[in-house]
Amino acid sequence: MNFVVYYNYNGVVRRYFPDFICKLTNGEYLVVETKGQDIEQNKTKRVYLDEWCKAVNQHGGFGKWNWVVSFDPNDLSMLIKNVVSNES
Repeated sequence: MNFVVYYNYNGVVRRYFPDFICKLTNGEYLVVETKGQDIEQNKTKRVYLDEWCKAVNQHGGFGKWNWVVSFDPNDLSMLIKNVVSNES
């Protein structure tokens, strides 16, 4: 999958390629980002990713999309479970 979200950071258009795209058992999609630290550029990427998810969900023709970011690998399972339980 050649999934890319374009974003503007400091006046330069850049491309953002998520770490993982998961298709959940309920058919929905989850963009998963793993980060060691939260820098300003990553915050900007998430703003654009959130807007992308809202737009694609409003369109309705490409399934339901959501996203999570994990700063600690030990929290990843919990983050995914929270998304799944909130969508139920």
